[in-house]
Amino acid sequence: MAVAAYGSSSAHSVSSVRGAALQRPIQLFVIVADFLLILLSYAAASEAYRAVATTTFDQDSSDGAALIVGTVFVAIAYFQGVYDNHRLLHLGWQLRKAVVIWLLSLTILAVEAFLLKSTASLSRGTILFFTAIGGVGLVGVRFAWQFALGLSFARGRLVDRKVMLLSFKPLDFTSNRFKDLRKNGFDVVRHFVVGGDADAAVWEREIRDVIRQARAADVDEYLLAVDWDELPLLQKLGPYLRVIPQPVRLLPDYPIADLVSRPFVPVSGTVAIEIQRPPLTVFERFQKRCLDIGVASFAIIMLAPLLITAAILIKLDTPGSVIFRQFRRGFNGKPFEIWKFRSMTVAENGESVTQAKKGDARVTRVGRFLRRTSIDELPQLWNVLRGDMSLVGPRPHALAHDNYYDEIISNYVYRHHMKPGLTGWAQVNGFRGETATIDLMEKRVEYDVWYVSNWSIWFDVKILMRTAVALMYQEAY
Repeated sequence: MAVAAYGSSSAHSVSSVRGAALQRPIQLFVIVADFLLILLSYAAASEAYRAVATTTFDQDSSDGAALIVGTVFVAIAYFQGVYDNHRLLHLGWQLRKAVVIWLLSLTILAVEAFLLKSTASLSRGTILFFTAIGGVGLVGVRFAWQFALGLSFARGRLVDRKVMLLSFKPLDFTSNRFKDLRKNGFDVVRHFVVGGDADAAVWEREIRDVIRQARAADVDEYLLAVDWDELPLLQKLGPYLRVIPQPVRLLPDYPIADLVSRPFVPVSGTVAIEIQRPPLTVFERFQKRCLDIGVASFAIIMLAPLLITAAILIKLDTPGSVIFRQFRRGFNGKPFEIWKFRSMTVAENGESVTQAKKGDARVTRVGRFLRRTSIDELPQLWNVLRGDMSLVGPRPHALAHDNYYDEIISNYVYRHHMKPGLTGWAQVNGFRGETATIDLMEKRVEYDVWYVSNWSIWFDVKILMRTAVALMYQEAY
């Protein structure tokens, strides 16, 4: 069994004592700073409102609001781990927690005032100022933490717990998996490499020696660095570690970390792990559907005169139906019938469909104008209302084109993980109209797949706004 120690015993003892001495003062200092900041914010809010108030009917007569909010904020933050030393340097996480807990604390104040019938003693103006000043202050102080605690002097001592690191083979401590252990609160006092090929008696003797040294070092917990191919050894090690009262945590390689980070549900005494989630959650689908119905309904009403005019011009220009129908694939590859204004003299809808080209003789006179202005796509608003399509998503292709590109572009199938759209991320980035080469289609698919993986409701709104601009400069044929 190989043993790797971080520095000499005496040097480590001094470092551990200094680190432990700094842990609680730093945590206490941060807690007190938040509490005092909230009290000062309330005082500043009261003075600010008094300075701008034009009447005396809404003056603040409650001195306990700041104490209540400060106490509630600090208590919730403490139990949420906001003040844990190893989390103080995570700026993004700290900012999210601070804002959420701040709003929750103010909500609790409002509920308490309502239940105790003491709302009359609270100045609405002061509370509004307090909300703004306190929120800005709590955010600002966290940026200050990053400067103060980010200094090398403080960073080297922000240890939250002493740990014993065990592995089944030598480790590369320069890798991302291990290099930031100390920054994240893990003070590794010893590292043991436990051989996996020893017999049971030797194995037990080695583990007992590890536990004895861990107790002598007074460690707070154990870290197990385990790779995917070492899982059988982890099962073998587990029973020997049950004799210790400290927590034992797994520090896995990427394949294990990726697996255990996924959601799971209990199934018949075991668990089912979610290897792949749907592109959108139920709430996200609800958001997208509300946007689709709202905008599509408004657009149909506002554009009704334009739609009627286009239909009349098509009928007068050439014989045939006004609406061109063609089967396309939607969500999960399910076929649906797409609607467009007819702009050609043909209505191809079979196994062979030729894309329109520049100067295509099949395009009618009215159709050329409709295609250039994209008016021919407007009947798809009806597809959006029916739920076959969305306002924003990968543009649907003819079934013949789907069958062709699905065989030669590996990521093509991912386009069907979301409803097809009236417009899309690829279209507003210039990949609209004919795709004369495989490279152009691959680029379109790349943008579509990126959209599916990075969807948000605001991203849809952004694409809709960019579509309006793109229609002024891009032409289809």
